[in-house]
Amino acid sequence: MFNDNVLFLATAAQIGGLILTILVCGAAIWKGAHTERVAAISIVVASILTPLVQNWTDWHSPQWNILIIDAANLGVFVYLLVRNHRVWLLFGCAFQFLAVLSHFGMVIDPRIMSRAYISTLYLMFYGLMIALAVGIWEGRRRDARARVASSERNVLA
Repeated sequence: MFNDNVLFLATAAQIGGLILTILVCGAAIWKGAHTERVAAISIVVASILTPLVQNWTDWHSPQWNILIIDAANLGVFVYLLVRNHRVWLLFGCAFQFLAVLSHFGMVIDPRIMSRAYISTLYLMFYGLMIALAVGIWEGRRRDARARVASSERNVLA
């Protein structure tokens, strides 16, 4: 299943991505609003499926199965953006869209080094995680403002 040169949790980028996924998605599921929870669940599902469908034997070919997962994740984020109009979702969609586009870069020119291809996917994933973390923070601030406004109306009534 594994190439001799690449293991699932062998690099700092892989380990950092796993830690970031656990921390940010865990926080989103625990403390986030419905939108952040759906986004986090989508990211977790994609993160679990990706190594399961990854082509471990041919690193010089496009990862078609991962492209499908990334496109589905992009679909979830676009759906959430259309329904909720939150700024962090715009950035999340942008990072996920760039991840999908990076797959097509490999299709257009297979001479792209596989490390550059994979590194780009990691960078886009980190951007997506930052956008979700900002979404959690933004949602908590929005909820706090709503509670203050609600309590002020109760005092004035």
